[in-house]
This record gives sequence, structure tokens and C-alpha cells, in this order.
Amino acid sequence: MRLLPRHLLFIAVALSVAVLSPSAAQPQQRLYQMRPAEIDTMLQQTSAAEPAFLQRLLIYSERAIGTPYRWFPLGEGAKGKYDRDPLIDFTRVDCLTFCEQTLAMTLSQNSGEMFQTLQRLRYRGGDIDIRNRNHFTISDWLPNNAWLVEDMTAAIGGEFTTNMTKTIDRAAALRKLRVPEKELSAIPPPQAITVQYIPEENLPAIKAKLQGGEIGCVVQSRPGIIVAHLGFILRDGSGRVFYRNASARPGVKRVVDEDFEDLVKFLKRNPSWVGMIFLRVRPEFMNRPEAAARAVLKPGEANGIR
Repeated sequence: MRLLPRHLLFIAVALSVAVLSPSAAQPQQRLYQMRPAEIDTMLQQTSAAEPAFLQRLLIYSERAIGTPYRWFPLGEGAKGKYDRDPLIDFTRVDCLTFCEQTLAMTLSQNSGEMFQTLQRLRYRGGDIDIRNRNHFTISDWLPNNAWLVEDMTAAIGGEFTTNMTKTIDRAAALRKLRVPEKELSAIPPPQAITVQYIPEENLPAIKAKLQGGEIGCVVQSRPGIIVAHLGFILRDGSGRVFYRNASARPGVKRVVDEDFEDLVKFLKRNPSWVGMIFLRVRPEFMNRPEAAARAVLKPGEANGIR
């Protein structure tokens, strides 16, 4: 048998080791497949190696691709009075909880910080009670998380923006969740909210102004609610702008990426989805975001966070 020259033999051996190596053969583990201890290790390692908010957001949200969709997957935990779904769950998400859990990871160095940050994002003051939950994106979630995000729609859209006014009835939403009238005395009366948004026909004109990292909120025309869907606007190394979101569409039902142009086309095919609002994380969180988050959250002080 003819022998290979020594340098070719070394190459052949190296290639065979690479093919057989488990680390080379196995794809990156998805978030919904990971155990809590593995998620904690990932948080510690990633936050130590990557100080930039946007890069962390890309890393963690990419890990969530493929996560099954389930509407309304989180609640007040096993001891909750009206909603006993878990306080945190990476095995299933809807559009809001996908964004909230990804933000919580990006702002944290470990699982403990992540859990606390998540509850602060989901509940007014971090007080875990269904009446304090930020049920409405623009009228509750945005003002109660003004420490982290700001509405950049007017700055991005300029002359392409228009106004919409809706009446938000928080008590009616809580009644649907079986909260009795006697527990609604502190809930404010119906409130008229006026927002600026960019109509779907104007979205192609503002694409270049999207930096990546924005929370893209889809505005709907039906009464009683402003935002119907949300996800992250992202850019890759080639400059491609895309939308990473937990999609409820039939045949999809999972976290996916779609090109910005395809998102706009989908809005045009759905008459009740009329445009978008863009939220952006404040500049002070762009580098070492966990440090800025700690200054705001003051671990252990918020009622109900544990």
C-alpha cells in the first residue's frame, strides 16, 4: 500500500479529528433547550466577555430563535392569585415576553440579576401583582420603564409620523382576567392616550435611520389597544435590517427573523396593522448595561422581587 507523505498524513488526521469532535459537530444549543444552570453560566460568561448592549442583544436573541410561541405564557408564579403561570420561562414565549426576557438577560450578569430585572420590566416598581403588571405596551410598559427606554418614533420618523388616539381601559382588561371589582378601586378610570406612529406606507423611507436594537412596536387600528405586536429591529454585519420576533402566524408559531421589507409587506396585507412605533434603549445602557441597571434597580429593595 502506498504511504501518504508525512505532511499530508498530518492534515488527514487533523481533519478526521475535527469531523469526529463533538464540539465541532454539535450546533449551538438553543435557549429553550437549556437548563437554568446552563443559562446562568451563559450569562456570566457572555457578560464578562462582551460589554456592549447591542452585541449581547444579538447573542441572546439569536439563542432564542426557534422558541415555541404561546400567548400569555408568564404570570405571577405558583402562588399567584389569578394567573399562576411561571414568573420566567424560556421554553415558550409570546412577542412581549420574548422581548422582556431578552432585555433582562442583556442587562444582567447572572440569573439572580436577570430574574429581578425581568420583574421590574413586567411590573410597576417590581411589585408582583396582576394589577401592577404592565399590560399595555405604550400606556403602561413604556412609562414604567422610562428608566431604560425612550420613544424615538418622532426622531426617526420626522415628517412621516402621524397621530392616533385610543382609550385605554385597564379595569376592563383586569376583569377579563377574573379580577373582582372590589380589587379594582385603585385602578385609574379609562384614559385617552395619543401617540405618534409611522404609517406602514412610510416605513421604507425611515429604514436607514434604524440603528439596530430598537423595539419595533406594530400599531393596530382596532379600539382599546395601541400595540398589537413587538420585536427587535436588528442589523447584521452586512447592514441587513431585520425583525426578530415571536410570531403567532399560522405555520410559524416560534421566534423567527424576517427581513424588514417582508415585515412591511405583511403590514400592507393586514388592514388592522397600520404602522410602527420605535423604542430605543437609553445611551447610558450601551456599555456595561448591568452597571447602569444596578444603579436603577437597587437589588432587593423592590417589593415582591425575590
